Amino acid sequence: MDFSDALGVDLSADQRAETIIRSVASAEAPVVTALVAVPDPALICEKLLRLQRYCSIVPRLEIAEVTAQGITLAAEPHDEPPDLKCAAILQGVLERAGFKFVSAQGRKIRWKNAPGIPTPPPCESAQLTDHLVQLIASDLSRAWRIEDAALHLGLSTRSLQRYLHAEGGTFSITLRQARTDRAAALLRTSSLSLAEVGFYCGYADQAHFQREFHRQIGTTPRKYRIKQHAQRRVD
Repeated sequence: MDFSDALGVDLSADQRAETIIRSVASAEAPVVTALVAVPDPALICEKLLRLQRYCSIVPRLEIAEVTAQGITLAAEPHDEPPDLKCAAILQGVLERAGFKFVSAQGRKIRWKNAPGIPTPPPCESAQLTDHLVQLIASDLSRAWRIEDAALHLGLSTRSLQRYLHAEGGTFSITLRQARTDRAAALLRTSSLSLAEVGFYCGYADQAHFQREFHRQIGTTPRKYRIKQHAQRRVD
C-alpha cells in the first residue's frame, strides 16, 4: 500500500494543502483511527513514522522535535523548503485527533488546545495480566514498552515484571499474544490488507508481522487468511 491508500485520501501532486488537511481530518480509514487512538503528539508522530515502513510510496516525513505545544519537521537538505504535503498530513491527523487551532509556519506545526488523554475503562479482574491485556488493547497500534505499561498501571517496571512472572507470564509474552489474537481476528473477519493489519496491531514492519505471526500460529498471515476463508465457505 502507499500513504494515500493507508489514509484513505487523495495525496496526488495536484492536491492543495488545505484539501489534504480537510480530507485527513475527516478520514475514517482504520489506519487513521489507529493513528489517533490516543491524542498524544509524540505517539502520533511515532505511528506516522512507523507507517512509512509499510508503504511503498511515502512523503518525506521526518520529525526533529515534539513538545506539548508543537512539532518541528526536520530540515531538508540544501535548505530546501519543508514538504508542504507532509505538514498538511500532520495537520490533518492532529485535527482528526481533536487538536484545535492547528497551524503551520515553516517547519513548525502548533496548536492552542490539546485534547485530554483518555483512560482505559476499569478492569475488574484480579489478575494483573488481564489489566495489561486491556491496556495494550486500548491502543494496540502503539509500540508498547514495558516502562510505558508500568507507568500506566501505576507500578515500577520491576514490580510489573515480578507480578507477571508470578502469574506465569512476561510482558513480551502478553504483548505478543495480544497482537496475534487481534491480527488473527482481523485476518478472519476484515478486508484490511496485510500491511494494514500489521500496522494496526503494532508490529514494527511487515517482516516483523510475518515473523511473529508465524511463530505464534505456525503459518504466515496470508496463508492463515486463505485457510480461514476457505473453511468458512465449507461451513
